Amino acid sequence: MSLTGPLFLNAVLLVTAAAFVLVVVAWPRLTPRTPWHVAGRVGALLMVNLLVLLSAVTQLNAAYLFFADWTDLQGALSGHVAQTGLDRGGAASKALRTPASGQAAHASRTVPALTVPVSASGMAQFKVTGPLSGLSGTVVVQLPQGYTSAAAHRKRYPVLEAYHGYPSGPLTWVKIFHIGDVIRQQVQARALRPTLVVIPQIEIPTGADTEGVNGAPGLPQVETWLTRDVPGWVARTFRVESNRNSWATIGYSAGGWVAAMSTILHPAQYGAGIVLGGYFKPQFGPFYNPYPPSSPLVRRYDLPEVVKARPPPVALWVETSHSDALSYTSSAAFLRATHRPLAVHAVVLQNAGHRESVWINLLPEALRWLGANVRGFGP
Repeated sequence: MSLTGPLFLNAVLLVTAAAFVLVVVAWPRLTPRTPWHVAGRVGALLMVNLLVLLSAVTQLNAAYLFFADWTDLQGALSGHVAQTGLDRGGAASKALRTPASGQAAHASRTVPALTVPVSASGMAQFKVTGPLSGLSGTVVVQLPQGYTSAAAHRKRYPVLEAYHGYPSGPLTWVKIFHIGDVIRQQVQARALRPTLVVIPQIEIPTGADTEGVNGAPGLPQVETWLTRDVPGWVARTFRVESNRNSWATIGYSAGGWVAAMSTILHPAQYGAGIVLGGYFKPQFGPFYNPYPPSSPLVRRYDLPEVVKARPPPVALWVETSHSDALSYTSSAAFLRATHRPLAVHAVVLQNAGHRESVWINLLPEALRWLGANVRGFGP
């Protein structure tokens, strides 16, 4: 019986409804005020409420595939999920030595002093308006340890631009993924260079499932905001490197799609990307339609076709799972289309759903790959 199949889901609903009817019918017999009758009423109410909660949980799980099947659930409880590593295309080092066409932000020689509060963990929030897109949004920055110290006033850092999923916001990377702590651990293990993390808002306007793309004229130009305006602002505001080997993206779920899209379409800006449970064509919700089916943007955002025709010289680390219906099909199509100079290392999980706990556990591995294969992030 499948965890997300109609037989199991309908059985849970049927048992819940039957328990409710049973309690209604049996309630008059439980009205005397003896301890046994009181315990019976409490037990009956508790049973019905637990079954209602189970019904809601199983329906949500079927909709969002947090746990794809029973094996996935067992693996999550035990902490063990089997995985396979695949390499497609060329070598990451060779891809990153190949020149890439396009525009990139150039770091300023001098940057202004920070005027916003910085938390003890090195986090700061900014409101940024993009001159090219005209969009305004929140950008959360996780500073490298020691960035504000006098001893580091000449030191420059690589940049990891992190994209959140939908629905979500930039602080998820700080509060749920603890990206600053994970990076510090990898730095201490000499697997990664101290890195500045930039986490821009993707839902512009707030709540819109923009998928990070540019819309038709008159609609938000979110790709321009994420890949041109935000890097330009970072380069003017912080002590960072300019070389594309020192810029990378990372994202989970919808943010994984944005990380792939940004890296593939802007190889002069980003040399590498990390895609956690992402996909390779935009998956718009029912309330946002940025362009018609006849728009050339349809072809622009079909990444398997893009890399089949014009593979960019970038390196990607990609996670997907056979059980992740949102990610697996397009990821498999992307891997089939991959060829040199594009380099892809894929981690394919045997049984894993579409949930944050999977990606949190894989984050150290992905960052170690970044430090080992992308020169600007190497210790």
